[in-house]
Amino acid sequence: MPLYFCAHTTACLTKQALGELMRQLMAVPEVKIRRLVASQLGGRMLTEVEAPGQPTIEKFFDAHRVNCEWIMRIDLDAHDGRVTEY
Repeated sequence: MPLYFCAHTTACLTKQALGELMRQLMAVPEVKIRRLVASQLGGRMLTEVEAPGQPTIEKFFDAHRVNCEWIMRIDLDAHDGRVTEY
């Protein structure tokens, strides 16, 4: 399944509200959230998502009222000295 990174604005959320949002997004089976990282001070969140396509991700975040600044499909991933193609 294709892999995507998405950037979100989360301004004005408390740490508790941000944590709850993250738990809610991970619990929904519509897309597979691999990873979420957030900065309360920076007002930003990044998601790593597996989904059939970008329209599915857009609908998912719209349905959960999460602002999506950009969505990027991942073609190459490099870590631990290896490069993986998707």
